[in-house]
Amino acid sequence: MEYILGLDGGGTKTDCYIFTGDGRLVAHVNGGATNHEQYEGGFDEMTPVFDRIVGDALAQASIRPEDLAASVFGMAGIDVPSQKTRMEDYLAAHGLKNSLVVNDSFLGIKAGCPKGYGISFVNGTGNSVGGVDKKGNQLQVGGTGEYFGDLNGASGMSGAVVCAVYSMFYRCGPATSMAEKFFRLLGIDAPEQFTEAIYEAVFTGKVSHKDIHNEVLYVAANEGDTVALDLLRAFGSQFALSIGGCINHLCFDDCVDVVLIGSASLKARSPVMLDTCREKTEALTGKKINMIPLENPPAAGALIWAAQLAFGDARAEKLREQIIAATKK
Repeated sequence: MEYILGLDGGGTKTDCYIFTGDGRLVAHVNGGATNHEQYEGGFDEMTPVFDRIVGDALAQASIRPEDLAASVFGMAGIDVPSQKTRMEDYLAAHGLKNSLVVNDSFLGIKAGCPKGYGISFVNGTGNSVGGVDKKGNQLQVGGTGEYFGDLNGASGMSGAVVCAVYSMFYRCGPATSMAEKFFRLLGIDAPEQFTEAIYEAVFTGKVSHKDIHNEVLYVAANEGDTVALDLLRAFGSQFALSIGGCINHLCFDDCVDVVLIGSASLKARSPVMLDTCREKTEALTGKKINMIPLENPPAAGALIWAAQLAFGDARAEKLREQIIAATKK
């Protein structure tokens, strides 16, 4: 019996699946974060979590590592070649042969692009852009922090909202209705209470990024608040720089599929940010941009990729729908 393994490892959770070569699901394990950047001890602290998840999946399937024909691991935090090499060496030392480690941003391409190549834009816990062109060339842009132009996903968007309201109070910033909405969210009624309320509620996670986006930013933007709309346009423009840069350094036709991953994009309650992103990307690249919200689990992309490594493109394409259907359940 032939087996393939696909893993989607993020900053909060991990999904690991094992399928047979004829497309039958034999193991599915959920676990914690497998992004080494989430741990003070880095890779050394992350790998025991990783080992438990993969080990539990292998046990559930009643197989050994050497029984896998191929495996693909899409992992947040794998951003530079040395990190990729370190993780692939770790897998090989633990008996997982024919394994590929990529940044999790690439999984959306295999899971959501109809042609099997394109761009994947992740806007969730963090930001990153992955590209695979029709020749198989790969490029990651971002995912590496503010020094490299990252907005830092949901937290970066929330920080910009906090800054806009604070600037209205104390930094000569323009007036915005986001202030009164933030007051309501935080349960305060005066600017003098704002900073401490941010420390108490936002920095501790009692008020989530989702709360800030949905109850402050998008409500204000949909009411026509200029500052909120300017923020959304600025976010979209920032994203376009990374997406456009990735496209321009790879080989694509005149229309490029861009798969959207992450709640900060998929659950946006205003079209302004993504509309701006598409328009700016088209201006930067001279290409038509087809944005595709990812409806399939990213882990399906890892499994399809593993099937390509193990069995070739034609057979992997036949397994595609089975893999997607089983991982959606």
